[in-house]
Amino acid sequence: MSAELTIRESVMPESRLGKITSKRQLTIPKDFFDKLGLSGDVEIILDKDELRIRKYQRLEDSHDYLADLVLKSILDEGIEGKEEILKAFRLRMKLLPLAVQDYVEDIRNKVAHDNRTPEELDKVLFGEQ
Repeated sequence: MSAELTIRESVMPESRLGKITSKRQLTIPKDFFDKLGLSGDVEIILDKDELRIRKYQRLEDSHDYLADLVLKSILDEGIEGKEEILKAFRLRMKLLPLAVQDYVEDIRNKVAHDNRTPEELDKVLFGEQ
């Protein structure tokens, strides 16, 4: 394979022809399904005149990661004793949804007058995906 072909393949998005049934069901090509590691639910995003489909991460799936971060922050602060650690952990886990809401609100305010496209903002906020 030539270097030019390799570069072109890595830059150009892959495309497949799909078919939508009379029940509005879309079949995802197997190789795309496998590459994305899909199973069960997916997130479908309407962006102007196109749909984007990505792996859906349930809160339960990300919960362990967030719990680890919360526990680490408690231990980093030097909180000691089982009861004190448990009390701090429970409080912070209860406050986590409020912290996320505040974060989302802050981001929305910061990008409200930004002229970049949603894709450009996603790259800035979340990195390359």
